[in-house]
Amino acid sequence: MTPDEAAWIYDQKEKGWLMPRAAWWKRLPIVRHIRCAVHGAAIERHNFFYRSMGMIPQKYDQWVLYGIFHGKERQL
Repeated sequence: MTPDEAAWIYDQKEKGWLMPRAAWWKRLPIVRHIRCAVHGAAIERHNFFYRSMGMIPQKYDQWVLYGIFHGKERQL
């Protein structure tokens, strides 16, 4: 287990976070990597807006992106 994965699991248990559900085909390797990039870009646009107002983005978004990239979404 890598340190990043251990931190991801720790955050899941400590904060009670759950990954969203996704269909089986959305968890396929190439599809999930593309989804991670698309969602990551959308999150960055969203965070840019709120950072300009002095707000700090939450860690949950990055936690979910890590989970999507590694196929940790829950089944439908």
